[in-house]
Amino acid sequence: MTEQEIEMEGIRNHLRSIEMRLNRMEEALALTDQDKAFIAEDKIWSEYSKPVATESDEEEKGLESLFGRYGLASLGNIVLFFGITFLAQYLMNSGQSLISAILGYSSAAGIFFLAKYLKKSNVPLAFMFKITGQVLLFYITVRLHFFSEVPLIGQKSIEVALLFAVTGYQIYWAVRNQSQTLSVISLIFVLTTALVTDSTHLTLSIVTIGAAVSVYYYYRFRWQPLVILTILMTYSVFFMWLFGNPIMGHPMVMISDHHYGIIYLFLLGALYSSLMLFRRSESNADGFFAGVTFTNGLFFTFLLALSVLRFFSNNYVALFLVITVCCLLYSALLHSKSDWNFASAFYALYGFMAMSISLYGLYGFPKVYLLLSVQSLVVVSMALWFKNRLIVIMNSLLFLFIMLVYLLSSKSTDSVNFSFALIAIISARVINWQSSRLKIETHIMRNLYLIEGFIMILLALYHAVPKQFITLSWIMAALVYFVFSIVLKNVKYRYMALGTMIFAALYLFMVDLESIEIIYRVMALLFLSAISIGISMYYTSRIKNKENS
Repeated sequence: MTEQEIEMEGIRNHLRSIEMRLNRMEEALALTDQDKAFIAEDKIWSEYSKPVATESDEEEKGLESLFGRYGLASLGNIVLFFGITFLAQYLMNSGQSLISAILGYSSAAGIFFLAKYLKKSNVPLAFMFKITGQVLLFYITVRLHFFSEVPLIGQKSIEVALLFAVTGYQIYWAVRNQSQTLSVISLIFVLTTALVTDSTHLTLSIVTIGAAVSVYYYYRFRWQPLVILTILMTYSVFFMWLFGNPIMGHPMVMISDHHYGIIYLFLLGALYSSLMLFRRSESNADGFFAGVTFTNGLFFTFLLALSVLRFFSNNYVALFLVITVCCLLYSALLHSKSDWNFASAFYALYGFMAMSISLYGLYGFPKVYLLLSVQSLVVVSMALWFKNRLIVIMNSLLFLFIMLVYLLSSKSTDSVNFSFALIAIISARVINWQSSRLKIETHIMRNLYLIEGFIMILLALYHAVPKQFITLSWIMAALVYFVFSIVLKNVKYRYMALGTMIFAALYLFMVDLESIEIIYRVMALLFLSAISIGISMYYTSRIKNKENS
């Protein structure tokens, strides 16, 4: 009988009790006047007994009662477990391995019998006995071969088969009882079995199966804590494998050969990522899914970084290309199935991050900056498709970070300079054009792109043109900005034009008048004067038109 069936049986008994009381009341109402005295007497007695019952209920709900019912049951089971294991260990150390095993299995059978016997009269104690029996059964089975000086079973394959049988039985009972606690315990036994097998492909295969079982548990029962615990445990076991499995007595150092363990790491990441497909519309579990996404991504990235640095430092491009393709496709799938933008944005950004690493592996610095700037525009385009503001925000910050790294650490390259400048301005224009689609109410991201483009245009022209034409090139850029402001009817391009004119004037008087030939000084002065006067006339005319209108 499952826990739910036991609870239903208790509800049925309570309903029967209420029904019996109602029958008694009906019978009392049918009594003659002579018998009403007895009813009054019963009523008086119930009034006197009511405070006693209330006091008893409060006592049952008190801390003392809870500790006596649950705390002592847990304490008794823990003491019982250690008592049996210590006795089994004593017999094993005395050379009585067979008797130790018989004692252990007999004790487990007796505890299971007690759990079955008490399941109706004392549900908490019966449940504790059930847990103790399962832990004892697994412990005795493990000690038949592992952690024993003189193992009763010498062949490892037979021991592993027995552990599979025991863990399979425990998973069966966990599902049958629909108990999250028993399911967590069964998964702990599965992952412990993975560690004690101490074989790369067997260990990692069992870990992957454990992850798949946890995903099934969530699909079937929606057990959220179990999923989080399993993510932590499975990645921890992978970490232990990566560092030589010190639990089995090996030194804690990274293994020398990867043994294709990276495949299992990818499978773990994919299994936990598949949970996003189980999200229901208007779900109240979005916090859980966000937590799973971050936790899975954090542990996966950490172990991937360790593996790449150790085994694939010279040939990691293919790995990150696979991640790029998988993440971008999965992001598109999530976007098509749900209106929850967080998950699709996360996997899209993770895919583009992997793409950046792949591009660096293919081209290196500084050529990769040219491709990374173009990639930024691709990300913005994907954000438009997804109608996702989060992708735009994260991409703009990433674009700024990459640009700063380039300016601070790499030699200036004209193509990269102009690429950053043009991509920034185009991205700002695209965001402004599709702001309603992206549901962006502020212009912070657009202004950030325009500032980046403004700075990079100045730097690009400074490095690209001869020194005597720097001022002239900046004045031409200011003129182009003014044309854009008129055509697009956008005041921000006028701000950029005015800023460029100020920089051109400062550079002219601080640098050009001392360093360039007289003919270029005259050209720069006249050109700056003409553009300044022309812009001034434009502003004057614009103000008059507004006043007349």
